[in-house]
Amino acid sequence: MATTSAVLAGREEELSALAEAFQRAGGGQPSAVLIAGEAGVGKSRLVSEFAAQLPASTWQLTGACLEMGETGLPFAPFTAMLRELVRTIGVEEVRHMLPNGETGELGRLLPSLSRPHSADETDLARARLFEQFLALLQALGQRAPVLLVVEDVHWADRSSLDLLTFIIRNQQSIPDVLAVMTCRSDRLNPAHPVRRLLAETERMAWAQRMDLGRLTKSEVTMQLRGLLGHPPTPELSETIYRRSEGNPLLVEALLTSGARPGAPLPASIRDLLVAPLEQLAGQTQHVVRAAAVGGVHVGHALLAEVTGLDDSALSTALRPAVASHLLVVDGDSYVFRHALIREVIEGELLPGERSVLHVRYGETLERHPHLAPPGRGALALELAHHWRAVAKQHPQRAFAAAWDAAESAEASLAYAEQSRILETVLDLWDHAPGVARRLGIDRRSVLDKAIEAAMLSGEGDHGMKLIATALADVDPAADPARAAQLLRHRGELRQALGQPGAVDDLRTAARIMPPQHPDRPRVLNTLTHRLLTMPCDEEGIAVATEAIRAAHGAGDIQAEVFASINLAYAQARTRDLDRQLPHLATARATAQRIDDHAALMHAFRCEADLLQGAGRYEQAAEIAQRGLAAASRAGLLRTFGPTHAANVAEALIATGHWDEATEILDHSLELAPAPSFRAYLLVLRGSIALARGDIPLAESAADFAHGVFSWGISDAQDVLPLICFASDLALAKGNEAQAVANVEQTLARNEAISTPRYLWPLLVLGARVAHASPTLPAALCEFAAELPVVGPVQQAQRLTFTAEIARVGRSSHPSAWDRCATAWGELHQPYEQGLALLRAAEAAAENGDRQAAADRLRTARHNADLLGARALLAAVGQLARLARLPLDSPPREYRSPGQHSRLTSREHDVLRLVANGRTNREIAEELYISTKTASVHVSNILAKLGVSSRVQAATAAYRLGLVSPE
Repeated sequence: MATTSAVLAGREEELSALAEAFQRAGGGQPSAVLIAGEAGVGKSRLVSEFAAQLPASTWQLTGACLEMGETGLPFAPFTAMLRELVRTIGVEEVRHMLPNGETGELGRLLPSLSRPHSADETDLARARLFEQFLALLQALGQRAPVLLVVEDVHWADRSSLDLLTFIIRNQQSIPDVLAVMTCRSDRLNPAHPVRRLLAETERMAWAQRMDLGRLTKSEVTMQLRGLLGHPPTPELSETIYRRSEGNPLLVEALLTSGARPGAPLPASIRDLLVAPLEQLAGQTQHVVRAAAVGGVHVGHALLAEVTGLDDSALSTALRPAVASHLLVVDGDSYVFRHALIREVIEGELLPGERSVLHVRYGETLERHPHLAPPGRGALALELAHHWRAVAKQHPQRAFAAAWDAAESAEASLAYAEQSRILETVLDLWDHAPGVARRLGIDRRSVLDKAIEAAMLSGEGDHGMKLIATALADVDPAADPARAAQLLRHRGELRQALGQPGAVDDLRTAARIMPPQHPDRPRVLNTLTHRLLTMPCDEEGIAVATEAIRAAHGAGDIQAEVFASINLAYAQARTRDLDRQLPHLATARATAQRIDDHAALMHAFRCEADLLQGAGRYEQAAEIAQRGLAAASRAGLLRTFGPTHAANVAEALIATGHWDEATEILDHSLELAPAPSFRAYLLVLRGSIALARGDIPLAESAADFAHGVFSWGISDAQDVLPLICFASDLALAKGNEAQAVANVEQTLARNEAISTPRYLWPLLVLGARVAHASPTLPAALCEFAAELPVVGPVQQAQRLTFTAEIARVGRSSHPSAWDRCATAWGELHQPYEQGLALLRAAEAAAENGDRQAAADRLRTARHNADLLGARALLAAVGQLARLARLPLDSPPREYRSPGQHSRLTSREHDVLRLVANGRTNREIAEELYISTKTASVHVSNILAKLGVSSRVQAATAAYRLGLVSPE
């Protein structure tokens, strides 16, 4: 009788769903499946059965998360995938698949890939590791479809969960990969970290959850037929179905234990699973129990040392366990057939038995480190796990092992695990003072490393608890430098968590940090960054200036570069932009020379933002594109790319390239960004949708953004654009009172008046609805009189505000609106120009100048038509009807790209890249759009040029002069 059925019973629908998901992935669509179910329901069997049906050319990358104490083994499933890939195709072939032929940060996971040359141990190294793994999947997918399987994510360490989430979030860029995960739903309490992954997958259209239920009675009968080799009797089928309740593992266990009608049922599921072991000889039971303490996967040589048996004796003892399918042979190791069986067997051990075995494993691995499981850091984590289990009896060994494991986790960029392990070190501190002295560490430095690791891993709440512990033990008067560092960290975390008091902490940190302390420049830089975000530009300029002096004095060139960028950024916002651009260029060049990617990305972002605010949209887009290119070269495109892409999109929106902006925004949103950045992108996307008459999409965007941005926890630069957008939405829905209330409530807040760049649009909006409030016009004029005007964009906004306020007093004049239209036209903002021309036409019509009104209305209609701005187009049509203004020809219907007879500007961009030999995926990466969108553009280009291939398109482009030879 078999112990595993040859027939997979009752899973035809699930196999079909997995096959469809694989077909979608192979067809270029992202695809991910999370298979959830209770222990023993057949999740792994379903995956293995599905994998066996795939074409031989399919890349199959499989790894399992390992249960190892409280933290798990960092990146365990991905290390296993890399190891198997190297074993299959060799190190050189793996290296050939990676950008520039370098394994980079992947060497932190697998020793054979070699450690990276850089000593960078920061969040950038971790981000680069994630992007390099994604690049490897992309390269594999270009050769053949990929099945990526991560088993037992309920045991996943935080680092593995982060990488898995990153992969699924970015599947748009690796559409040839099907990601499959298995998870025990009975292990997920409300606080389980895997619930973050579940929440992520629910937001992604390409991810689906498959809940694996128990088998029906007929399906249990089918399973029994496969186990027995012949149909079961009705009585046996009924008995086992009733007792197993349809759980496939229990079906097998009941049949193996000899369940028959009328036979006594084991007292519990635990007894049922242990029953096969108890039927074996005592020596075999002893060895299997020893293996259970070793984990799901235990090497033969290691087990021999732990049990004290030689190879022959160990093999003799294990053969019955393998024959009864408690254990399965996997190379030179043994694996429990099901993790639940190992859990039950280990749980049955007496405390003394378990402690003895943990000590034996610890001592054996210390004597023979080569017996540890493969993978960088596995030895340290194994030792920490075993000695932690007996920490009361062996505190010094547990302490030393935990410290080694924490350092190993740091080297692997597993910061969450590092922080948790360092807490173990702190817990054992008073029990192992001699070890701490021997290692040359003190409690304060360990706590500092734990705080830093928590911050790098994004575990803000955990970091706040550690900081509170540290602050309770520090006297700011006696140790101001340490107090300042802790306050700096608390300020950073408060800001990240949306908690009040962030800037107060940072100001205090800067005030008490000793003048000559080497960390003072970085404390000042952190405060400057926060001040400029609020914004408090004048204070930011003062602090940035001080930071430059401190950094120069300390010889900290990285901090000096960052401070120089902040100072130039702050001064350009309030003073002469052109005088500051050379300073930004110098800082950017220095950042590039010293290979400081964070500073380089910061410089590109600041410069693009400044140019955007000054109305130099073409330059802003160019700088943002250069930022994208630099991020790509640094292997950090998905880390910094969305920010630069958003800068490009803002410039495109302003200049009326709404289709291109929509493509970029949609692609960025598909990557499932963090909530705050998602809200920012949705406000931009929703503004386009609103102008084009898509109220439902605009409402959805506003609803999400309102759930993220609010006064007290968000900055004015985030809240004010949302208020303007939400008010425009209210007006579009006929709710003028809501728009008025939004403006009045905002003007009553002190936070709102700090930034003219974002307040002028609100004043313009307020002026549009000021006729509906008796007090609003005066309040608006009072604000406008005091508000600075910096640059041509704000000048155009002030002209628009003045003209709108004049309408309230019924003194609107066409010339005022003509000046507005001219100002917006010089800024190449067709939408704002169209709105001004509509108002000019309205004023001219009221003055009886029908010709002037019609002329302005035609230009406004032309702008609206090109943009697809249906709301503006409708307003133009309404005024023309009411004033009976002839517009000669009806407006042409707005059509999306691909329907025009000539190439759009975006199609010109794509054609240029096609002519340069770029693939669709490369085009998508450069333009920061999805691969599918790039493919659609290429198809449209081929159709418009009347050619059938990319080569013919490139030839036609050069022949027609559409692309210039380089």
